[in-house]
Amino acid sequence: MFGIQHFLLSIILIIVTVFYSVFFYYFLEDQQRKTDLILENIRHDLSESAYVISTETHNLESIKGFTSFLNRKVANNPLIDSMAVAYGNQILVTTDPHILAPPPRQLTVSRFDKISAAQLIQQQIFEAPIRFYIQDEPHELSLFIYPDQDYLINYFSQHQIDFIVLFGLIPLVLFALFWLALRQFLTNPLEKLRQYAYYQSEIPSQCKIRELEYVRASMVQTFDRLEQERDELYRLARTDELSGLANRNQLNERLSWLIAEAARNNSEFALLFMDLDDFKKVNDSLGHEIGDKLLQSVAGLIQDVLRKYDIIARVGGDEFVIVLSHYKNNLELTHIIERVLARIKEVHLVDIHPVKVAASIGVAFYPKDGNNIVNLLKNADIAMYEAKNSGKNQFKFFTEELHRQVLAEIELEHDIREALDHEQFELYYQPKISIHDFKVIGAEALIRWNHPTKGFIPPDQFIPAAERNGMIVELGWWILRQAIWQQMQWKQQGIIDIPVSVNLSAVQFLDNHFDENFKDLIHTPGFEASKLDVEITESVFIERSHNNLNSLFRISKLGATISLDDFGTGYSSLAYLKSFPLNTLKIDKSFMDDYASETGAAFIETIVKIAQTLKLHVVAEGVETHEQLEYLKRIGCDSYQGYYCSAPLPVGRFENFIREHIAAKFCD
Repeated sequence: MFGIQHFLLSIILIIVTVFYSVFFYYFLEDQQRKTDLILENIRHDLSESAYVISTETHNLESIKGFTSFLNRKVANNPLIDSMAVAYGNQILVTTDPHILAPPPRQLTVSRFDKISAAQLIQQQIFEAPIRFYIQDEPHELSLFIYPDQDYLINYFSQHQIDFIVLFGLIPLVLFALFWLALRQFLTNPLEKLRQYAYYQSEIPSQCKIRELEYVRASMVQTFDRLEQERDELYRLARTDELSGLANRNQLNERLSWLIAEAARNNSEFALLFMDLDDFKKVNDSLGHEIGDKLLQSVAGLIQDVLRKYDIIARVGGDEFVIVLSHYKNNLELTHIIERVLARIKEVHLVDIHPVKVAASIGVAFYPKDGNNIVNLLKNADIAMYEAKNSGKNQFKFFTEELHRQVLAEIELEHDIREALDHEQFELYYQPKISIHDFKVIGAEALIRWNHPTKGFIPPDQFIPAAERNGMIVELGWWILRQAIWQQMQWKQQGIIDIPVSVNLSAVQFLDNHFDENFKDLIHTPGFEASKLDVEITESVFIERSHNNLNSLFRISKLGATISLDDFGTGYSSLAYLKSFPLNTLKIDKSFMDDYASETGAAFIETIVKIAQTLKLHVVAEGVETHEQLEYLKRIGCDSYQGYYCSAPLPVGRFENFIREHIAAKFCD
């Protein structure tokens, strides 16, 4: 691949080669033309002299009278050095007394064609015959012309010099000047533009050629813009666009430097992982724009509290990482963290909205809790979740105990997935008994897990874990499908045709595809929607209440019934009972355990009266004694479930229970 300078030089060399080839051709042509003119001049003198001598010669003696004639010819023609007339081997007349004999035959030329300039100046002697008659007897003389070799050499040399100067040196000088001009105004500026394009070196000076100047100016503008964009991209690659804080890339970069420095100095630093508490509520209630402005406000407050050399980064939606170094002791570190939490807890005025949030912080130390970025962030994150689980708006230090808990959670999550893949889960069924006639009016499906190596794992261990890691959604759909299939099996086998209750997690209920998946499930061929009872807790009403209300109405419209489980243990509100399409209230076991006290009885009776007023069915959970059952019958409770009648049973034992007790209609 050629550079432009080599390309132009090659073009000029080609032009010079072609030019001088043409020049050489025309030079030779010109030389030959001049040679032909000289030969024509000599031929003319030969023929004219021969004619004059032949017409005026009567005898050999009269030839000598032409001496002056020949001398005039020689004097008038600078091309001729001398002339001579010979008869045989005898010179009769000559203009040069040194010519004593005729020249040898090989040195004479009688034909004037095909003679070059080089041959002309190589001592060629031209000959022409002179024919005359003496007393009618023909005789022939030889007329010789000796060219002036010095004159011819000088003539052709001068001609060559003039031709070379005019058509050789001057064009060569012009080509050289043209090449220098190209270098000065074209190739050198282009080379500088090339270097500028490749290396972004010094900006080239203004070009003399207008088109090149356009290119140069355009390149300068383009590279200026690219440099600005590169700086902006570099800034964006290292800066969180929303808050203006460092992002994860810059955090990793600065942490790498800090770890290297701490390793050299044998020092420690603290990494804080901070997450805003209930930030999702702000986005859902006030919108994401307000949420973004709140994050900007929080970022500004953190910067105000901390020192300039402390590292502050936003690594997620409402997640921040703070790196603190150069603190005297843990007491000073604690005070800094408490100031951060206190400032964040203040009321933030976002636009016209007063917003109050809090934060949870997990703290990990280098090198005690990790000697690299990944471990420090992981352990600080673990400590942060412990702070949230402990009530939020606080900070926790990472400990080995926390680490073991997280590993156990990870192992449990893996085991849950394995259990789903290998069908280790099983549904148990607890009957619901009518208090009035002791008939089995329903059954609650409860999941159980018998691990092949760890044995029985209680639901209160794996259900919360599944809710935290999101697997409760997949697990919940499995429970629904299994319960519906089992209800259909009992009906087809003629064992019993009762509704089956399934607990629905708030996490599953909030799944974006819940309505669509539930509709497909309820339309299972051969299944009656009225035979499914969905049990929800009050936590469903806390988030996205408008969407939840619509979903509950869709469930009710499909024909399934809805039970409110654990009523009174959470954020109980009569508005739920009024607004939501509920069919059943379930009295929590904690109330039944306290039924004998005045306050306990008051709560139970209030719930029953509310349900009766709203025409809702009432089910009491956790009934374990005959006295509890009699009490429920006395206050008008509709039905119950609990160990007094039956514990949750696997399918086979539940079927036996139905066969044994359905005829008796009571469990006393």
